[in-house]
Amino acid sequence: MTGRVIHCLMFQAGRVLCLCAVLLLLTATAVSAEDLGKKYPAGLDSSKQPRSYATTTTKEDVWKLSSFEFQLADKFKIQLGPAQVVLGHHDRNVLWAAVFPEAPGEIVISDAGKGEHVTSLWLRFHPARVGELFPAETVLKQGDSKWIEQAVALARHKIRSSWQQSGKPMVPVKESLIFDLETKEGNRRFYALDTSQQTAQYVDAFRQRTLPVAAPFKTGDGAEIFDKVWSAFDREYAMFVIKPEVDWQKLREEYRPRAVAAKNNRELVEILSEMLAHLKDLHVYVQVEGTYVKGFNRERDFNASPAAAAHLIGKINQIKGMRWGRTQDEIGYIAVDSLSNQALLNEFETVLKQMRGTRGLILDIRANGGGAEPLAQKLAGYFLDQPCLYATHQYRSGTKHDDLGSMQKRRLTPSQDWYYRGPVIVLQGEKTMSSAEAFALMLAECPTVTTMGDRTAGSSGNPRRIDAGAEIIVNLPRWIAYDAAGKPFETVGVQPDIRVKTTPADFTKSSDPVLSAALQRLRKPTENQSGGSEETLIRRK
Repeated sequence: MTGRVIHCLMFQAGRVLCLCAVLLLLTATAVSAEDLGKKYPAGLDSSKQPRSYATTTTKEDVWKLSSFEFQLADKFKIQLGPAQVVLGHHDRNVLWAAVFPEAPGEIVISDAGKGEHVTSLWLRFHPARVGELFPAETVLKQGDSKWIEQAVALARHKIRSSWQQSGKPMVPVKESLIFDLETKEGNRRFYALDTSQQTAQYVDAFRQRTLPVAAPFKTGDGAEIFDKVWSAFDREYAMFVIKPEVDWQKLREEYRPRAVAAKNNRELVEILSEMLAHLKDLHVYVQVEGTYVKGFNRERDFNASPAAAAHLIGKINQIKGMRWGRTQDEIGYIAVDSLSNQALLNEFETVLKQMRGTRGLILDIRANGGGAEPLAQKLAGYFLDQPCLYATHQYRSGTKHDDLGSMQKRRLTPSQDWYYRGPVIVLQGEKTMSSAEAFALMLAECPTVTTMGDRTAGSSGNPRRIDAGAEIIVNLPRWIAYDAAGKPFETVGVQPDIRVKTTPADFTKSSDPVLSAALQRLRKPTENQSGGSEETLIRRK
């Protein structure tokens, strides 16, 4: 074989090897690309009835990006190099993302912040857009789970800025994108984008509300704060007796070493919140630097559509904490949405006087999350004919978890001014919580009241706030609450007289099956209905 032939063969072999190398590289690239749209298929959509969802983030939800870029016409453009993205999802529906570039990126086009350097990016979007925002060719592989802590801190700080309800994310409409940036220059830049209208609105209100820097601990700080919180619950939390599955001493042994090792207040609050979640108590929460930390939460459907009231009742008047109206066939409607505004008492009496001549009244407390129980007592007094017992409670009285004090009775007295003696239907549901549950118990003792809807939240703790130090606040419930029959309603709630079974999809801007059921009941003729007589409301004096 001549040297020329050998050279040609070697050249051809080299070409084959190069081609194989290219094919192997392309194959490797194709394999490494991750299609997040397929990994996180969208099953949720935005709804007319506001609904929020709890989200989950695990180490499998962190991804390494080769880059991140987004542009909306000539209105907005952001460009980042290699980065880590952390996803928060409900089931497999991605509701938020936190992006952390290896080196600060850039705001390339914007009405405000142009040229500033991005250190973190918080994104809110419709679940169906995750694959569009993070194209498969930019998603290299699983990311570093160490970024989860920073992503969760970012989520806590920013979740209430857009598309949320009670601190949990809602599903945005598909055309809406939220870009919420922290910058090296110290500014927070917030942009609300509409990809249908091709607009980018900058909101300057958030510019100085940047994510606070975690407060570092000195040796022993974490242990001191942990012990203060654990000991306070050990001495004062009354509901250990109805939660025998909670081994409080064992939880101390499990979580205290982690608290001792905590480097700052943010690490510690995550540990405290995780431990306290074992109590499964909606009144237990932890805050750090004024921000709520994700803890125990139980899914509770909202069995109401406030927007539908105008369709079913007619004109709806509204002030802070209360809405009211009257149907053409003389059925009154009053929604008490909060018990936090003391001025509500005088306003409620004024509205109640407007209900003279109604043949029945609907009192709606489905959206009421609580407030001041004494205010509820005064409101309920308008529907009571004689004093009654509506609830009892017990506090801790000793060092042992089953040391409980005497049963304290909670009584209700009639209003001295007015008495509405017509038929009343009280609407309640799982969003009815805390002092609003006591309100439901009061109203249930009134002679002309029928309760309808669903069980209440099942959480009444009369809490106190523990200032644990390092800007950490912990809410500590202190009593066991019972209904008038002496039955605790923690976790199980207060049951209605008539249950109206519904699903979230049943409620729209014009449909509220619970309110419709109440109207239908009041429209059904009964022997006790007054047929529009003004004597449904009488003056006691």
